[in-house]
Amino acid sequence: MSSKTLQYLIGAVKNVAHFGDTDVFPYPVENQIFFDKTAEVSELLFERHKRFKEALKSYPPIQQSMLSAVGYTGLRWATQLDPLWNAYLLAMVMSIGEEIESVRIPVAREIVFSYRYAWNRTDSNIFSRDVGWVDFQRKSVEHAGKFASVLMCDISDFYPRIYHHRLENSLKKAAAGSDAIWRIMRLLKYFSKNVSYGLPVGGPAARLLSELLLNRVDKLLLAEGIVFCRYADDYHLFSASEEESYKQLVSLSTKLLENEGLLLQKGKTRILTSDEFLRTSEFSDLNQPDSPLETSSREFMRLRLYYDPYSPTADEEYESLKAELARFDVVGMLAREIRKSRVHQALTRKLVNAIQHVDTQQKSGAVVSLIDSLEALYPVMPAVIMTIKSVLPELEESTKQAVFRRLRQLLAAGSYMLTVPAHLAYTVRLIANDPSEESDELLVRTYNQSTSSSIRRDVILAMAVRGSDYWISDLKNRFSLLSPWEKVAIIIASHTLPGDEGDHWRKNTRDGFTDFESLVDRWAEERRASGSWKVPI
Repeated sequence: MSSKTLQYLIGAVKNVAHFGDTDVFPYPVENQIFFDKTAEVSELLFERHKRFKEALKSYPPIQQSMLSAVGYTGLRWATQLDPLWNAYLLAMVMSIGEEIESVRIPVAREIVFSYRYAWNRTDSNIFSRDVGWVDFQRKSVEHAGKFASVLMCDISDFYPRIYHHRLENSLKKAAAGSDAIWRIMRLLKYFSKNVSYGLPVGGPAARLLSELLLNRVDKLLLAEGIVFCRYADDYHLFSASEEESYKQLVSLSTKLLENEGLLLQKGKTRILTSDEFLRTSEFSDLNQPDSPLETSSREFMRLRLYYDPYSPTADEEYESLKAELARFDVVGMLAREIRKSRVHQALTRKLVNAIQHVDTQQKSGAVVSLIDSLEALYPVMPAVIMTIKSVLPELEESTKQAVFRRLRQLLAAGSYMLTVPAHLAYTVRLIANDPSEESDELLVRTYNQSTSSSIRRDVILAMAVRGSDYWISDLKNRFSLLSPWEKVAIIIASHTLPGDEGDHWRKNTRDGFTDFESLVDRWAEERRASGSWKVPI
């Protein structure tokens, strides 16, 4: 049992290191430590596993909930979890992943297409790449060709409204007797701040747990003979008439409310004729593009941009990806989107991400377009910032200066775009590379004004990257007053202090380090000794 637990812990640490802990916020620095120190982090978690109750008291899980943008005017709460406990939660869910998958409607029935558990120990992925959103859309088109009416709907505030008691019952049904269940539920209680509902948004553990919760409603729909497809909280139900679709709407709403305490979103619930559905689906032959430009956009949307730099065949895969992208005028397509009053968010996000893989000579021009059009690109601003950061070394100096000048203006003015905490988090990481002294002042102001531990942590790392040792030196004197995430950052940053100042401080402070902080200290020391280390942010 112990060796199996350690295997799941190693798998979870590798998954977080490769794929991140959330799809909303920037990767925390801990992910880099997970990648470099997988065995040591896993052993540390195993020790916490063996004394779980005591570890929860000694190292209570922390989290950071922040707003992120949804469209031009929508906002949602998302949560970045304590990195260590997030990996532990994932390991516990993985340990019963096969049991959860076994009770769900089988993949072969082509009904539920989201987050099918299939742990790949080679690439650390835990979800099948053979089934997903595209398959959901294509199957929906197939069903629509056989029925007269389609009900489209999704669940309102899905993750925040999941009741723990109902989830626990589903876990006990799927994996009876598993030691992992009570551990999962204890962690969820901490992460939900002692209320009895809510899953953290964004991580793979929550995705798999949410799929299990909806499994009962899925089977109830099947028992009634309803033909449907589901991807996460999106449902498509098919029937012979509009009247029958209304009956399905009542039935689904009742089942969700009575069984899981969930409601459908009113604004996204629609009943369409099959012809209407097919003429609006990008996967239907009836919805023909109006122009070659639209044809190109649709083909681009179906392109798979995933690239794993750690794959054994990474070089070949990258060349293949570049060859595929060469068929498209990425920069021109992006320029057309920017000129619209409101961009097509999915297409624009994919185009922005693709800039990382276009020819070097095109990158500076593309980045100038991005930085000059941030208002239009507001809904996809995290993708914009991440892309610019990834191509920064390849940009012309004048382009870099234009980027940093624009970001300084936004920070100095307190722009509405940066009042969204998720946007600010990404911006801090990019402006860390700005040599301007003004950015020091803006980052310090951001640190002093922010109540977010994750943003304050990243400001510390940004100041270390910038070589602002005067500020790091002063802040380290308040180490005991910092949040756990800030402490990790200041330990890393102390390795950039001149002379023996950092060594002397750590020597006098190490006795108070937690087990993970001690590991962080050793990791930073080893990286610094390698001679080519730069503070990761």
